Parts: sequence; C-alpha cells; structure tokens
Amino acid sequence: MRAFHTTTTLLSLLALPSITLGYNVKPFKFNLSSRLPHLQELVKLTKLPETSVLGKAGAGTDLTWLKDRQKDWINGYDWNKEQIAMNKSSGWLYLGAFTDEHFRFNHSTVDIGNMTVHFIHQRSSDPNAIPLLLSHGWPGSFYEFNQVIGPLSNPGGKSNTSFHVVVPSLPGFGFTSPAPPGWTLNDTADVFNTLLTDVLGYQSYTATGGDWGCLVTWALHNNHADHVKAVLYTGLIPQTGPTYDALKADPRFADKVDSLSEDQKQRLRDNVIFNTDGFGYFVEQSTRPATIGLALYDNPVGQLSWLSQLYLLGDPLKGTPPSTLNNNTILTSASLYYLTRTFETSVNTYYQNPGQFWSSMRHAVNRVPMGFAEYLYEVQYYPEFYLEEVGNLVFHSVHDRGGHFSALDNPPAYIDDIRTMMGRWYKP
Repeated sequence: MRAFHTTTTLLSLLALPSITLGYNVKPFKFNLSSRLPHLQELVKLTKLPETSVLGKAGAGTDLTWLKDRQKDWINGYDWNKEQIAMNKSSGWLYLGAFTDEHFRFNHSTVDIGNMTVHFIHQRSSDPNAIPLLLSHGWPGSFYEFNQVIGPLSNPGGKSNTSFHVVVPSLPGFGFTSPAPPGWTLNDTADVFNTLLTDVLGYQSYTATGGDWGCLVTWALHNNHADHVKAVLYTGLIPQTGPTYDALKADPRFADKVDSLSEDQKQRLRDNVIFNTDGFGYFVEQSTRPATIGLALYDNPVGQLSWLSQLYLLGDPLKGTPPSTLNNNTILTSASLYYLTRTFETSVNTYYQNPGQFWSSMRHAVNRVPMGFAEYLYEVQYYPEFYLEEVGNLVFHSVHDRGGHFSALDNPPAYIDDIRTMMGRWYKP
C-alpha cells in the first residue's frame, strides 16, 4: 500500500510528470446556460399522452415517471447549480472528504491528431499516487464519476492509496470531437493511451471502465500492456453474459455450473432475458443510428425517455444512500446530452463498433492483472470461473447494491474496489 503524504500545492506542482512538448493542453470551463432557454421552452411545449395504451411495466419508459420528470425539469430542476457543481465538483461533500471550496475539478482539452479531447485530470498531492484512467459508456459521461474523483485523488486519511485520476470524454460525448467514419473504440484506446503517456507523462497507469468503457479498457488491456499495468472491469466485460444452457453444453464449464448457487444459476438464466428483451435500443443504435439520432436531436423530453431506460433498470434502492442515482442525476445527464448536442454523435458509437458485445468468449493476450467488480443489479452476470478464462483474474468483488452505473449507484464500493485492486496489483 502507498503512504499518503500531505504536501503543499507548490510541492504537488513540483511533482507533476513531465509533459511531452507538442501538445497544447488548454484549461477548460464550460458554460452551456445560453442554450438553456431553448431546452426549457421545448420541455414546456412537449405534449405527452394522457394515459398509456399499453399500461404495463416492461414496455419501455413509464409515462407517469416521464411526466413527473417533465414537471421537475420545468419547475424544480436547476441546471446552473449542476453546471457549477460539474465545474467545481461539490459532489465531494457527499462522501465527506472535502468541501468544494478546497478543490476544483481540472477540466482541460487537448488536440491529439485531428481530435479534440476533453478530459478531467485530478492529481493527488501524494507523490506515490497511482495514475488511473476512468472510461465511461452510454448513456454516461464524465459526470457519472462526479462522486468518486475526489475521494480517489485525495482520500483525506480514509485510505493510504490515492490516484492521479484522468477522466476523458469518449469521442462524440461531452466536449470531445465526434468520431470520424471508420473510427472504433480501439482508436479511442490509442488516443487515451497517448493522452496518459505522451500528453500527461504517465509511462505506466491503471484503467477501469464499464459499458463502452469496458471496451476501451479491453483495448488498452490487450494493445498497450507496456503502459497499462492493471485493469478493473466494473459490471461488464466486453461480451454478453453467458447463458445457463450454453455453459452446461460447454465441457469446460458444465461441472462448474453445477457448483453454483441457485441464485447464481438463475442469474445466468436471466442473461437471456436482457439479451432478448432489453436490447431494443442497442439494435436500433447499432443498425440505424441516424434514425433515432435525428428524430430526437432537438427533443429533450424524447432524449430523456430514450436515455433513461438504462438508468431506471436495476437496484430498487437506487437514489437512497449510498446511491446517488436519483431523478436529479438523471435529469442532469439528459441535460448534458442535450445542451452539448451530442445525443446523435454518442449513439453512433454502436454503429461504429458492431458486434462488440455479441462476441464469443474473449481471451486476453497477456497476463496484465485483471479485476472484476460484480454488482447484483447489473444487466449481465458472469460466474468467476468464466472470468478466469478471460484474463489473469486476481480480484473479484461482489456487491448486493448497485447496477449498471456503479460509480453513481454505489460510490463507496466502487472506490474501495479500485483502491484494493490497484493498490495491490499496480507495479510501475
């Protein structure tokens, strides 16, 4: 474990890694408030049906929930307050580490090749801190890490392990350039590796991610092992969860399936449900992204309805501590997509990376230490014996709270897993 050192701001600056010449890192602070009146006008003018003809759960967005969020968006929601928090990160207050008067998130942009990359770079004052890359997915953004960046970079005596945290926006998300034709998440991983090594000067680092972020992490894991020294997958690995019948039919796993608990066997069976019933948005965005992207481009309530489906899945206790995944969080996420005008470009990720989550079992090409954090309400389930076949599994945690957005839904567990995994297995 690494000792935490209290240092002055000056000493922290002296401890900065060398930054390669040729990259112009620009401090960045965003203000989207000028676009807010148009959003508010559209939300007010949007007409929703009086009642749902289907009238049943499982058919998609709940009409009553959507109407309530529309009212909140008009009458109670405060974008300007949330925008200040995203620039300052008042989220640190929640976990009791610091107040937002002590620290600010350091947003920056840099041009790498033809792409402008937006990222947060939050350095720890600990000279032994571990460089850590956090990669989001869809419908996430840098915002989903709002609760964890502070405690990871400055644990305030709660842990001896701290991190230099880097959170980029994926291409087409937030303030990063849209991905050009032919771009894949392998290209994104290459750009992020350049960001960590050539731009920020970290010649070794760790990486974690969920959703599309796990594909980025997988590409880093396999293609950049000279720099990536440990990885942690949160909730998903880059393939659909195996089914009970498929594992029973596989000679490698048949006996091991029998040793699972009845709950674990049922979770394997439930993988089929999401793979067949929960992937409607995935198919649309993978095959006809322009259809949904253009249809909802200037429709904030429509975007909220479409984006909310993954946020509303999972933990029935979401929004109650320690979860911060509440309705206000969902409105902030939807507002960020709309106000940055990235709904259309974000869904293109599915079209540009076809079949990535439908692949057969993947196998890492190296022995980079791999961890996996399992959350009870994630949309897919992977038994430990299956994960052991994917990579050099050295860490596996199981949590009975949290789902697809674990950094929002169970921040303490998310933080503890990163500290435990990287603190034990990162070797520069």
